[in-house]
Amino acid sequence: MTKAPIVGFIRYSCRASFTRNDFFHPKYMDYRLGIFKKITLKSFQEQSDMDFNLLLLHSESLPQNYKDIFQKIEEENTFLHNVYIPDSDLEGNDYINAVEGSINITNFSNDMAINFRIDNDDAIPADYIGKLKYFLKPEFDGFVISFPNVTIIQRNKNNNFLRQEKYFPSNSIGLAYVTNKLHYKTIMTLGDHGKINQKNPMVLVPGRGGIQTINGRNVMNSLYLGYVKSLEYDALSIYLKENGFSDFDFNCLNICKRRLFVDTVIKTKNFIKSRIVEKD
Repeated sequence: MTKAPIVGFIRYSCRASFTRNDFFHPKYMDYRLGIFKKITLKSFQEQSDMDFNLLLLHSESLPQNYKDIFQKIEEENTFLHNVYIPDSDLEGNDYINAVEGSINITNFSNDMAINFRIDNDDAIPADYIGKLKYFLKPEFDGFVISFPNVTIIQRNKNNNFLRQEKYFPSNSIGLAYVTNKLHYKTIMTLGDHGKINQKNPMVLVPGRGGIQTINGRNVMNSLYLGYVKSLEYDALSIYLKENGFSDFDFNCLNICKRRLFVDTVIKTKNFIKSRIVEKD
């Protein structure tokens, strides 16, 4: 395994990334695998700078046929490495040991390294790794690096897609952490990424950030109030090219109708509920 100064984490099927009872159902697993291969993985395969490693975090309970699939993916992509974690407590010792073990595949530059996180159904622009490398400097030690200008894509008809641009300072799409060799830490163990700037200095990088896909009925993974652009497939491909992304095949996404009123009400209720819990 070739060491690299930048290491990424994707929680694919570890205990910290699933709660639904039917997570390992073949139909659901195949759907998520298609999204991962055609969107997330492709965004890393076509990086302009390939000097990075990517850790794909799995549950040890992942069915063997999918373990075989991911073994083949690892063999075909030298930057990708599968890590299997016991189904212990949510983000318990096994999970922490797995992510902190990334120090062993890190090639420190000036005693500095960067690690980042991304969900298994999202994507980054082709110059993402190259931009991160700028922050491999001691003066950025302990800083969180964020690419806040996010594009959200939802497939709402057979050949039609909705695109929304949002500004999320602490979004998890490529959220990164600069760490030193002596006091190594990872972005995965710094707590709630939505509040990460409360305890860590943050750099907000201008320009295009990542792509979030809307691919199911999870209300927290949906479009927001505000302007939405409707695009046919060819127009979406032009947008991707003009903004430094790979030409992703978003036809792998299920068709999801926009439920503006219902989703907004539920999101608002969940937000109020979370604030009440914080005060308690």
